[in-house]
Amino acid sequence: MQSALQSLRQEVSAPGLYLDDPADFAGFATDWTRKFSGQPSLVARPRSTEEVAALLAACQRHRIPVVPQGGNTGMVGGSVPRGGEVVISLSRMNRIEALDKVAGTVQVQAGVVLQQLNDALAADHLFFPVDLGGRGSCQIGGMIATNAGGLRVLRYGHVRDSLRGIEAVLADGTVVSNLNKLKKNNTGLDLKHLFVGSEGILGIITRAVFEIVPKPPSVETALLALTDRKQLPDLLQAARAAFRGLSSLEFVVRPAVDLLREVDPAVREPFDKVYPLYAVIEEETGTGPVAREEFAERLEALTQNGIIADAIVAESEAQTRELWGYRERPPEAITKTGLTHKFDVTVPQGEIPKFLDDVERLASRFPGFRIFLYGHLGDGNVHVNVVQGKMLAREAFYAAEKELSDEIYGQVSALAGSISAEHGIGIMKRDYLGHSRSAAEIAMMRRIKNALDPLGIMNPGVIFAAQK
Repeated sequence: MQSALQSLRQEVSAPGLYLDDPADFAGFATDWTRKFSGQPSLVARPRSTEEVAALLAACQRHRIPVVPQGGNTGMVGGSVPRGGEVVISLSRMNRIEALDKVAGTVQVQAGVVLQQLNDALAADHLFFPVDLGGRGSCQIGGMIATNAGGLRVLRYGHVRDSLRGIEAVLADGTVVSNLNKLKKNNTGLDLKHLFVGSEGILGIITRAVFEIVPKPPSVETALLALTDRKQLPDLLQAARAAFRGLSSLEFVVRPAVDLLREVDPAVREPFDKVYPLYAVIEEETGTGPVAREEFAERLEALTQNGIIADAIVAESEAQTRELWGYRERPPEAITKTGLTHKFDVTVPQGEIPKFLDDVERLASRFPGFRIFLYGHLGDGNVHVNVVQGKMLAREAFYAAEKELSDEIYGQVSALAGSISAEHGIGIMKRDYLGHSRSAAEIAMMRRIKNALDPLGIMNPGVIFAAQK
């Protein structure tokens, strides 16, 4: 391997392309959950598609396995080295290259960070509608590779729904580029969709063209209190009917709010009374007091119908951030609490109350475990976080992972749900892929992988086990 790496460095060289000190590898070796890590043999940080192509061509010649990496905010072990692979980080390919305000598109390199993109678009009163809690660190290429969803799927869909064109480099260094800006372009197979959700197993995404939209004139936000999780499906139906500009509808179960207040005592109890769960609703509206009054009237109708018990309407940007914090900040609090088994799943929206009950009953069988639940009511995505208690040994916590996975993914399958909503399969979920995909589908995925990466150098072991 060392001789192959030496040959790679001789054949593909540029100033600052490689990190030479293993002490600098730490940020590339562990993912956001801290559960998945490994030591890369080398880290390369190309600045151009041409450098990516040269690196992959050389890696294939020398049979050097590669892990593509964006912001490394994944949660399923799909973006970190596992067996001394070369990490190719896209972090320096971070240019916003072209904005076409007439076509409503923007062309970006894969290493552009989501927050960076929206900050740049804001000057023209535009925005990229896919929004994630990790907006300050997640990169566009990784968002495509995992088909990221996030907080506005209800209105704008996943990344795939905004993607117009793509450029990617295959395992042999071939550059496949179709940076299409057209909304209508029916010319054979739409190859960009091969790379949506591909998790780096087919090649490396280097550029993309996205549809962008005008910023709404105003956005109204409210925190809702519910007395019973059985009201969640009714809330979704009523909100869809009443809030025509509905863009987000999120929920958080009470223990996650308690944890947030435990970690940050400055967080206030939102209502005078403690409720078992909360929801954040966001609607894109017109401007002015009339629009706000109409928003408040629609919330009042939900109260009169018995769907919600109380509501707080944000009166300022600061209060909007505060109300969103009850939903967006629990993941941060969880990382400060202990090790976590994270399950990012989708179930039919009408089954969410049952699924929450089932998961809580399951977790109660494991003494010393804490469970925190929240998610996207609009699309059925539930984030299940089983967290290590203070008195629970690391070994005992990890030992329970398989049983928890078997049970939770089994529950999801029984409800005709999906074992992965937003973060992909990685290595964490590959043994459970059959819960959501048929044997024929998995075999077809393998055939595509083998055709584009015959030597199996691209992110080996991700999505399905590497073939011998």
